[in-house]
Amino acid sequence: MGDLSGRVTVVEQCGVSPPRDAVMVTSLPLPFFDLIWLTFHPFGRVIFYDFPCSTDHFIQHIFPNLKTSLSLALKHFTPLAGKLLIPSTAESNTDCQIRYLDGDSVSVTFAECTGDLNHFLGNHVRDAKVLKPLVPQFPSTDSSEESCSVSPVFAIQITLFPNRAICIGITNSHVVADGNTVFNFVRTWASIAKQLNTSDGEVNVNDVVLSSDFQIPYYDRSSIKDPHGLGAILVKALGPLVKQIQQQKEIQESSNIMCRATFVVTEANIKVLKNMVSTKRPNLTYVSSFTVICAYLWTCFAKTRATVGKEMHNLDEPQNFGFVMDCRARLDPPLPASYFGNCLVPCIGVQTGRVMVGEEGLAAAAEVLGNSIAVKLKEGPLHGSDKWMEGFAGVMRGEWNIGIAGSPKLDYYNNIDFGWGKPLKFEFVEEPLSLSRCKDSKTDIEIGVILPKNEMDVFSAVFTQGLHSLDG
Repeated sequence: MGDLSGRVTVVEQCGVSPPRDAVMVTSLPLPFFDLIWLTFHPFGRVIFYDFPCSTDHFIQHIFPNLKTSLSLALKHFTPLAGKLLIPSTAESNTDCQIRYLDGDSVSVTFAECTGDLNHFLGNHVRDAKVLKPLVPQFPSTDSSEESCSVSPVFAIQITLFPNRAICIGITNSHVVADGNTVFNFVRTWASIAKQLNTSDGEVNVNDVVLSSDFQIPYYDRSSIKDPHGLGAILVKALGPLVKQIQQQKEIQESSNIMCRATFVVTEANIKVLKNMVSTKRPNLTYVSSFTVICAYLWTCFAKTRATVGKEMHNLDEPQNFGFVMDCRARLDPPLPASYFGNCLVPCIGVQTGRVMVGEEGLAAAAEVLGNSIAVKLKEGPLHGSDKWMEGFAGVMRGEWNIGIAGSPKLDYYNNIDFGWGKPLKFEFVEEPLSLSRCKDSKTDIEIGVILPKNEMDVFSAVFTQGLHSLDG
């Protein structure tokens, strides 16, 4: 059998700018919510659509519509076409910011792929790198500004599987936008593109209307409080490390063969998990679908690690499980849902592997994770923010850790239609663990996992057998 991934060939590259009549946000200061992500790698997402289209038809009709609609969407999201400015030294007078200059643009790549589409769409175990050629790399920038580094924050790749499908690949710096902001942008872009792609004739851009649920992005940061001066601390500690960390990441190659797979937790599974946790911990104040899914995954990772690395890992070592909470509506004063940027607070649960693999593992994990949420709901999302850096101490010491990307609340399957119908598949490209709404059900959850091959084999068995035992 040949290479199922085929070859991805770049056909065209260009830059798409906001229209001239856009209300330009020329400079966007970065509060500590954004600065937390300074050293984090860019996020990659792919969205596949069933669309049997020839290359010629795509070049003549579809690609122009996508570029036009992208420009119209950027009219309201101009910072995505801008650049991230980060001080080169701790003594620099330049502030961390997103800066847009006239002529800045989002890099757009059009490519073709000859691979087997089913290999990309499947939930089965396959090479972790299979999706990487479908998302763009940020174009290099030559900055003459000695006081700061300058880098793009957003890029798009549109890959055609001739006569089969279209894949929209998106790469974004986490510093400029969290999942909520990216989702709002993609939904806006898709709603405009749908009008152009489904029209019988040529559409005047002035006749394009935004969807009824569109909200103009909110850019005001003046009400965001930083009671412990985290912004200044983060810039001083992390800013000068950004370039160094990015360079190190580029040369690092894992010696393990990494694999990816997608798993599904059904609504019925979730109900049983909730009942099990509530029975074991009747006084637990916060038991949600999210926490029991995370708790179950945590136990599966712990059992996998205990099985694969019996001689390497001490079960009494702490394990760190992290996720973030969107706190737009919970700040004082609250921010609107359309707030542009990051508005996430970290939640980290710590427990030993021995507890995780035992009979109390699920309940113990749900308790730790539920309590980390409950305290923020009761005391406010910024409660304990002065100790956020301490919360990452275990990770910095090299303890086992994993974090979750995505959210079931951001439903790409049912809200992102470019005129080609419901997506065939939505996935994160490089995140070890991600959650999203399921393609085939609004109540089931898809879970993306990336692990070394030997661990993936064990995890798949542990995960599947564990869910089967719930049915029994």
